[in-house]
Amino acid sequence: MDVPERDAGLSNQQLSNTKLIGRLLRMSWQYRAVCLQVLGYQMVLLVLGVSGLTLSGLTVDVLRKTLQPGAPAVRWPWHLSPPASWSPFVILCVLGGAVLAMAAVRAVLNYSYAIAAGRLIHVQIVPNLRAAIFDKMQRLSFRFFDAHASGTIITRVTRDVQLLRSFVDGVLIQGAIMIVSLGLYFVYMLLKHPGLTAASLSLTPVLWGLTTWYSRWAQPAYARNAQLFDEMILTMAEGADGAQVVKVFGREKEEHQKFVDKNQAVRDQQRRIFLRSSLYSPAVHLISQSSVAVLLLYGGWLVIHGQLSLGDLIVFAGLLQQFGEQVRTMATVVNTLQQSLSGARRVFEVLDTPVEIESPVNATRPQRIQGNVRFEDVHFGFRQGAQALRGIDLDVQPGQCLAILGETGAGKSTLISLIPRFYDPSRGRISIDGVDLRRLDLEMLRRNIGVVFQQSLLFSISVADNIAFGHPEASREQIIEAAKIARAHEFITALPKGYDTILEESATNLSGGQRQRIAIARAIMLKPAILLLDDPTTAVDPDTEHEVWQAIESATSGRTTFVVANRLSTLKRADFIVVLDEGRIVEQGTHAELMRQSGLYRRTADLQAVDSVSQRLLSGGAFSGGA
Repeated sequence: MDVPERDAGLSNQQLSNTKLIGRLLRMSWQYRAVCLQVLGYQMVLLVLGVSGLTLSGLTVDVLRKTLQPGAPAVRWPWHLSPPASWSPFVILCVLGGAVLAMAAVRAVLNYSYAIAAGRLIHVQIVPNLRAAIFDKMQRLSFRFFDAHASGTIITRVTRDVQLLRSFVDGVLIQGAIMIVSLGLYFVYMLLKHPGLTAASLSLTPVLWGLTTWYSRWAQPAYARNAQLFDEMILTMAEGADGAQVVKVFGREKEEHQKFVDKNQAVRDQQRRIFLRSSLYSPAVHLISQSSVAVLLLYGGWLVIHGQLSLGDLIVFAGLLQQFGEQVRTMATVVNTLQQSLSGARRVFEVLDTPVEIESPVNATRPQRIQGNVRFEDVHFGFRQGAQALRGIDLDVQPGQCLAILGETGAGKSTLISLIPRFYDPSRGRISIDGVDLRRLDLEMLRRNIGVVFQQSLLFSISVADNIAFGHPEASREQIIEAAKIARAHEFITALPKGYDTILEESATNLSGGQRQRIAIARAIMLKPAILLLDDPTTAVDPDTEHEVWQAIESATSGRTTFVVANRLSTLKRADFIVVLDEGRIVEQGTHAELMRQSGLYRRTADLQAVDSVSQRLLSGGAFSGGA
C-alpha cells in the first residue's frame, strides 16, 4: 500500500511546560477524592511524626531535670503539665506509651496510605489512560499510522503512560506533602527559636538555585532518552517481524549489532542522566548537612547559655533533619516532574491529534447502497505539495468490476483507500449513489464496503471469530455461508477443531491462500455492496492464485468491485481497466481496447507474455487455471 515517509515526531504543536502542568492538574482533578484521601493520611502521619519528636524532646528534658535538679524546668507544650504527684518514672512511662501508641497508629496509616495510593495509580489512572489512548488511536485516520512507527505508538501506551501517572503520585502528592511538611517544620522551628531557624536555613537559597539548574538540564535530557527508547523499540519490533528475512540473508550478526547500538545509545543517555542525578543528590545532601553543622554550633551555644533546652535542641535537630529530608525529596520530585512532563507531552500529543475522518452532523444513512462509485476531479496528497493522486475522474456502475494497474507508487492503493474514507481527498469529490462520502454516516459507509489487502491480518482467535470480526453477533450458519462463498469451508472443516480452531500469531498455521480466503469471507460477512481488493494474489503462487480467484469471483458476484492488480490473469477478468502513472489516469478501457494501444498496459502485457497461459490471454483465449 502506498504510504508517506514517516515523520520524526508527532505533528501536533509542542505544549509548553506551563500548559502541560495545567493539563496534568486537570487530569488529576478527576481523582481528587482518592488524592485527598492519600494526602489526608500523609498529613496525619506528618503531625504524628512531629508529635513524636516533641515527646522525645520532653523525655530528654525530664531525664535531665531528674539527674540535674539545677537544670532549667521542663517546658511543657500548650501549658499542659503532668500532675505534681507523678514521679519522673511515671512521667517517662506515659511519654514512652504515647510514643508507642503513635507508632502503632502510624503503622496502620502507612498501610492504609499504601493501599489507597496503589488503588489510585494501578487501578484507576494507568488503566484509564491506556484505554483513552487506545480509544483515540482507533478513531485516528490512516494518515496518523502511516506517519508514525508502530514502536513509537506502543511506547506511548506503555512507558509514557507510566511516566505520566508518576505526576500524580510522584509530583502532585509528594510535592504537596513536601510543601506542607516544609511549612510545618519551618513554623515549628520558628516558634522554638527564630534566630536558630534563620541560621540553620541560611543555605536554603543555594538548594533552590541548584534545583533550578538541574531542572533546566533534565527536561531535554529525558526527552532525548524517550526518543532513543523509541528507536530501540522500533529496531526490536522490526527484528522480530523480519526474522525470516534476516535468516534468509544471513544478517543475524548485523541485526544484532544494530540493536546493540540502539540499546547502548539508550544506556549511554541514561548513564549521563544517572551521573548528573548522582551528583545532584549528594550536593543537596551536603548542603543539608552543612545546615546541621550550623545548628549544632549555634544551638549548642544557646543550650550552654540557657537560652534553649537540651530537649528543644534535640527536637530542633530532628526537625532540621526532617526538613533536609524533604528538601532532598525535592530532587526526586523535580526528577520525576521532568520524566512525567516528557511522557505527558508524548501522551497528550496522541490525545490531541485531530480526528480527521468523522461522521458529519446529521449524517445521511440511505436504506440501501446500490454501489455506483464516482470520482470527480479527485486530488490527494499525504503531505502538502506532494500529490499522490491528480485529477481522477471515474464512474463505476453498480455491479461492475474495475481493475487498476500501475507501477509501484503510482497511487493504486491510495485510490481505493479513499472509498471507505481511510483518507479524504484534498480536492474534488467522491460519491456513492450520488451522495458525497463526507455526508454519509462513517460506520454505515464502512459496513457496506468489504476490503481484502495484499496480506490480510488475521487475529489470534478462532477461525469463526475471524470471519465474524465485523459482525460478532452472526450465527454459525451465517459464518459458514460466508466461508462457502469464499471457497474456504472445505479446508476449514479439515482443521483440527474446524471453525473453532484458534489461529496462531499471524495465522502461521494456515497457508497464504487459506489466509486470503478467510479474509475474503470476513470481507463479505456483512454482504457489502462494494468490494475493494488490494492486489490480493500478489503474494501467492499460481496454483494458490487460482484458488483465491475462485473465491473472489464468487464473492464479487453482484458487487461493485475495485481490484488493484498487475497480472494479466487478474486484469482480464475486469469489466473496465484504468492505468495509473504518477497519480494520473493515463489509459482506460477494456482489456481488448488497451491491448490495441501501445501504452503502458500493452508493455506490461508483453513483459508477462512468457508462458502458454499468458500467450492465450494475449491472443484472446479463455483462462483455464494456473496463473
